[in-house]
Amino acid sequence: MDLTAGYTDGWRRQPSPLGGRATSGQWSVIAALWLLAEWTRDATPGWRSEIVTGTAAERTTEPWPQPPASVGDFEVAPGTASVLLSLVQPGPNRPYEPNRPPAEATAEVLALLADRIPVTDPRGTVLLAYLAEQLTGPYVDLLRVSTGGDDLHLIQRDSSGRTLHLTVAAAPVTEPPPVLAADGADAALRTRLACLITLLSAHLWVNNNNPVTFRVWLGPRGDADPRTAAADWWTRTREEEPDEPPQLRPVTVEDLDAGLYTIVRGSLLELFDGSWSGVEEWPQVPPGHLTRHLYRDLLDLLLARVGGAPDLRCHGYLPVEEIENDEDDYYGTVVFVGPSDVAVLDLDLTC
Repeated sequence: MDLTAGYTDGWRRQPSPLGGRATSGQWSVIAALWLLAEWTRDATPGWRSEIVTGTAAERTTEPWPQPPASVGDFEVAPGTASVLLSLVQPGPNRPYEPNRPPAEATAEVLALLADRIPVTDPRGTVLLAYLAEQLTGPYVDLLRVSTGGDDLHLIQRDSSGRTLHLTVAAAPVTEPPPVLAADGADAALRTRLACLITLLSAHLWVNNNNPVTFRVWLGPRGDADPRTAAADWWTRTREEEPDEPPQLRPVTVEDLDAGLYTIVRGSLLELFDGSWSGVEEWPQVPPGHLTRHLYRDLLDLLLARVGGAPDLRCHGYLPVEEIENDEDDYYGTVVFVGPSDVAVLDLDLTC
């Protein structure tokens, strides 16, 4: 029984193929980059990426109005770097301000990425734009370093001095994201699921402190009766032994799609206007929004993984039509019972 969670999950963090520990902001960059590799795997020409995290002097100690001589252990040769975005103080005791309009920096970074990452469909286009936005976020500095070739080298630093060195280069075929060998046959799938979950939780929030959390379990079916298999898997994936057998209700793929969309619609931070008056008062998620592609890819991957025409059963919260204001427990589980394998998807909107 294998659990897949997000790389920023506060309780059951997904182990990282990179080793070490990236920040939540860095994971938004990393997960977007790795997911782009999956979404552009058949594009021509191919591309590859490399990510190295580290530390450097904090902004208060060493601002970057000009390219620094070094970033942590990385030496920056004179004349090889340019500052794409930097927060600097215009005077003593003044707040930090960007050295250029952030939207201008984002557009430049997007163009640099688009020259090297071939995007062939709408979901890749919106994910590439998201990656550029994360690299030029509101609290970061960003350098471009040239090493004499066509490879793109970007070094991002946050306020506390944590750095991310991103390299994007041409390759004969698109290089897949890294995996953990211990994940076996599902290694590539688990990396992709973890990226999707990480990005969904970055967009969807229960309140100011709690993101919506998704977790997935995969494994062999077991019992021949789909109802028994679903109940057994639900029980085995609970943190505490339940007092009684679960009451699992059948749902359709359409129900699950509608439920996930309603969760996105009710939790998407950028749609929230500061007051809650029921989901019917909320705007729809904009067509083509990244979260639409993320949740649908998550659903499609689980359906494909268990195969066949799986039996779907739900326990707890799945707001197919609307979000109830008086709902006591915002925690739901969907069990996908396929011919030989099972997937369990937990949807946690609790505080």
